[in-house]
Amino acid sequence: MARSIFGKNGEPRSETDEQGTTPGASAKTDPPPRRKPIIKGGAASSKYINAATQGGADRTYQEVPVDQIQESLIRDRIDIEENLESLIESIRENGQQIPILVRIVQGDKPYEIVVGRRRLAAHRRLGMLRIKAFVAKLDDREAFVAQGIENSARLETSFIERARAAAQAIGVGYNQKDVSDFLSISRTLINFMVRTYETIGEDLVLAIGPARGIGRRKWDGLVKVMAKNGITSQDALSLVNLEIRDSSDRFEALLKKVQTGVAKPHSKPPAPVDSDRQDFFNGGITTLRKPQRIVVSTRKSIPPEILDRIHSRIREFVEELEKEQEENDVNH
Repeated sequence: MARSIFGKNGEPRSETDEQGTTPGASAKTDPPPRRKPIIKGGAASSKYINAATQGGADRTYQEVPVDQIQESLIRDRIDIEENLESLIESIRENGQQIPILVRIVQGDKPYEIVVGRRRLAAHRRLGMLRIKAFVAKLDDREAFVAQGIENSARLETSFIERARAAAQAIGVGYNQKDVSDFLSISRTLINFMVRTYETIGEDLVLAIGPARGIGRRKWDGLVKVMAKNGITSQDALSLVNLEIRDSSDRFEALLKKVQTGVAKPHSKPPAPVDSDRQDFFNGGITTLRKPQRIVVSTRKSIPPEILDRIHSRIREFVEELEKEQEENDVNH
């Protein structure tokens, strides 16, 4: 059964291969340009092959009810509908060629998608009730590993999509080493990417789209020029031209508008804020200063006794501030 996920010469097939032609047949359209693989060897790497074939005893092949599959907390694609029509047409004409991978979870729905979100979306659009799937027993980390390897094997993932996936992974408790290993991103770059995504914000990222071909420098340039011209993410959101179909062109158009300093007429200049992110315990504890908020995030690896001490110190400090405030009110 494992052979069904491999293509020519024993190499694993990625999700985009669902649209491929039969051996010897010519493709109807030229394939889209692909960027350099994130991991050495790409889809043909031994890491991908081992992950795709190991653990057969804990994995079964089934046809799973589509309405019993829930989404993953880590969404590595910004626009799941991107080029979905061609995949829908392929499945309509030829059927599903590659099973998805789901894991067994607790909750209202017994399965969670790990690999194959576009195939699942296509089945939903087609109104299909069941989908071919490998059903595996995976813990959170194993599911993240499998998703990250698929992400690396799929060559077209954009910078902001990887930044978003890294931020989501950090946000749900994965440590920097896991994110670094399985998204193939250096720890230094992870911090930069997470800051970029959090500064831009989910709403603006979704409005712009994956912006393939727009790399780190341009996203960093957008962040800097927004700060320089006092334009918030909410301001920039109103400047995105949704009529521009290509997300890279949409990004470029937004960047030009932001460079002119254009903002919404009713927007107020943002108040100066001492925004700062600090990591402790090798990223196990993170503090982030935001407007009107201080966010303290901790990872699963941090012992409970340390969390108790942090909570106790915060409570003691806030009680001291309350006491000072009461004394000031009495004196005035």
